[in-house]
Amino acid sequence: MRPPETSNEAIIEAGKKLQEAGRRITGFGLRKMTGSGSPDRLLRVWEEYCEAERNQGRPSSRVQALPKDIEQSLKDLSSPLMDYVRQLALDLYDKTERHVQQQTASDMEASQKAQEKARAELLDAQSMLQELEEDLGYVRAERIKSSSELKTTRKDMDILRRQVSELERSLAVAQEKYHHEQTLKDAALQALKEEKNENEALTKELGVLRTQLDGLAGQHAKQIDQLLERINGGATKR
Repeated sequence: MRPPETSNEAIIEAGKKLQEAGRRITGFGLRKMTGSGSPDRLLRVWEEYCEAERNQGRPSSRVQALPKDIEQSLKDLSSPLMDYVRQLALDLYDKTERHVQQQTASDMEASQKAQEKARAELLDAQSMLQELEEDLGYVRAERIKSSSELKTTRKDMDILRRQVSELERSLAVAQEKYHHEQTLKDAALQALKEEKNENEALTKELGVLRTQLDGLAGQHAKQIDQLLERINGGATKR
């Protein structure tokens, strides 16, 4: 989408401001004031405005006398025709003279304006070139600064990457150690559980053995009592 064209009113207003500031009006100068537009078009609009202003206030001047050679030729005419012919000659000479003067003045003015315009455009172009060079220098300085900051950032990132890598290795070692200790712990818990189960089985078996032992002890005591009774009974009979 094309940007909106700068209006003629805005161009003329910018030109007036340059005039009030005592500055020469050029296409580049108008471009800096309006902020947009082609320098050629901006200057053309301003020159057309100035030409229209000059034409409005330009006084008209007529030739009041003819050249001497023409005046001498008119003297040979009869009196009734002389005034009429002389007036025609005056009108024709006036138009011719004005055309020549206007053309010569216009050519001289155009040539002078062209030279002044070229000099002014050159000065404005040099000024803009200097501004562009300053902007370019600023951009280059910012680029160098950004490049330096980028190098520093990359260096910091490399340091962080190494630190992260070291942390990852330490974490892997810690996880491996944890898994190993967890395995040992699980094995110890399993052994303890098995030992507990074994102790419970031994306790149960010991209870059975004690019950059996108590039974056997009772039987033995009973048998001993019977044996003693037999012994004591035999002794009495004797």
